[in-house]
Amino acid sequence: MNYAKFWIRFKEWALTTDEDSNLPYRLRNIVKVIKQNPDITLVKLAGYLDTDAIYLAKYLRANYKSIAENNT
Repeated sequence: MNYAKFWIRFKEWALTTDEDSNLPYRLRNIVKVIKQNPDITLVKLAGYLDTDAIYLAKYLRANYKSIAENNT
């Protein structure tokens, strides 16, 4: 999966999901930041969280995949 396409899908999911749902703490904070700044990019989010963008993308993709599998 292309990370640019994934980021669009993840951001749409983050904007529509409930923050208080059964999410890990770190992912819940990322969803909160995305809801506060809906136009944020993956690179800006990585800068805000003071982490590497590729590491963050892999982390988000792995968590999103496991959450999507659990919801089906």
